[in-house]
Amino acid sequence: MPFLITLLILRLDFAQDLRITGSNRAEYWLFVDSRLDTADYKDHITEKLKLALDYKELTLRGVFFFWDPSLRTVGKLSYVDYSAQYKKDPVNILYGRYYATFGRGLCLNQFLDEDFNNDNSLYGLKAELSGFKSQLTLLAGKPRNIFFEELRYTVKNDTADKIRGVNLETKVLNFDNPWGFNTNIGGRYVRIHKQTDLTPKAYTELFGGNINLKLGPWENYFEYGRHWGTIPVVGGRLKGDGYLFTTGLSLPGFGISLQYVDYKDLGFGGAEYRYNEPPTPIKSGISVNRGIDEIGYGLSIVASPFDFLSLEIENNKVSTHDPDLSKFGEILYLMDKMGGVLEQSAKAITHPTELSEVSFGVDHIIKQKIELPVQKKTETKPYLELQYDFGAFFVEAGLEQTMVMSDTSKYTDRAASISVGKPERFVLTVRAEKRDRVPEWLIPKLGEETFWPMLELSLDLTTRHNLRLRVGGEKGGLVCSGGVCRFEEPFRGVKAVLTSIF
Repeated sequence: MPFLITLLILRLDFAQDLRITGSNRAEYWLFVDSRLDTADYKDHITEKLKLALDYKELTLRGVFFFWDPSLRTVGKLSYVDYSAQYKKDPVNILYGRYYATFGRGLCLNQFLDEDFNNDNSLYGLKAELSGFKSQLTLLAGKPRNIFFEELRYTVKNDTADKIRGVNLETKVLNFDNPWGFNTNIGGRYVRIHKQTDLTPKAYTELFGGNINLKLGPWENYFEYGRHWGTIPVVGGRLKGDGYLFTTGLSLPGFGISLQYVDYKDLGFGGAEYRYNEPPTPIKSGISVNRGIDEIGYGLSIVASPFDFLSLEIENNKVSTHDPDLSKFGEILYLMDKMGGVLEQSAKAITHPTELSEVSFGVDHIIKQKIELPVQKKTETKPYLELQYDFGAFFVEAGLEQTMVMSDTSKYTDRAASISVGKPERFVLTVRAEKRDRVPEWLIPKLGEETFWPMLELSLDLTTRHNLRLRVGGEKGGLVCSGGVCRFEEPFRGVKAVLTSIF
């Protein structure tokens, strides 16, 4: 009997310290193919279950994923990821599948973007040691890059490459003072061994550092990265550099931020993936070649001269280098022979009453050598958005018109939408988009369709379960996030997504 009582006490104590959490995302698509063959519907289902079991300083995590398409030309994808973590100050040790970013990604950026379905991870060991206002990270792992593009998941990289890295971040120069003067410093080194290295000494190294200076409302960040690798095909040592500088001032009613980037032979990885992912200054997420040859800036100004009015202006540009220009000219200009993006926007937000908001503005973007087969594409989009809160429910409406000029052809996309919703209950959206004509160069990519109606319902079944249904069409095209872009095929069908947390 004493043994049973002791066992019961231990089990109760174990149960009190044990915690299981998780989330689940189940997604089902039913659609016609790119030829809009309504007699031959396709479908696929995606399931992703995450579980975490915490017991005192130990955490076990598991991810169960499978994607099952009806398309015969593509295969299924399924995997099980896991990790075991011990965390108790000052030590944090993890073994299994993990993500890691050093600094802002100039030397290493293996990340997960679930909204964009971009999964860049490492499998191996990561250890962190904290103390003296500093944190030291050591890692070793093999990479895997999974990407969703053109209605299919593909593994872009699942090689035997070995990544080793060390990163040190310190705040030893932070001081308590009335000026709010703080300084953070970081340094890092990454070494990558590939089976395709030409010689045992031809491994790739990425190293650099950063410094962050903050003085009251004024903050500055500078990061440098160097790439030593192998020159493709011919061999020999390749040397590349990258610079990232941001500065920003934030005051009541006014804010300004400026970003400068300069990357030359810094991006490293395959044709469709990178082990590092240098940031792009383009807000819409476009980069030219993801750190191979880029220079540019981003400028953002926000002002609120009155309580009921806010103004936002952005001017961002990134392009390839041009040896015929000075450094100043390379930063500012987008010459015809450059590949690049110039993005400009102006927006005003007003609040005529406490319950309403009216915003309007215009976006203007120029893309050169970004979207094949056109060399230059210009998009100008004025828009108007209205919101009103009736208390029991709210209403949102929007109008936009995108005028596109690509090389010698022109066309216009017009869109209107209206949403009705009740907070934490539902949002019902109706949207319609129409294109006045389709240029010849666009037909092979997007077809001849010119009208895309869409109905979407987001329903909170409970506080932990949300169901989203979308019925209708999406025109497709180039979409980007964080410098990574993909081409989305036109879609016509039904999407159902059930997300749960527990």
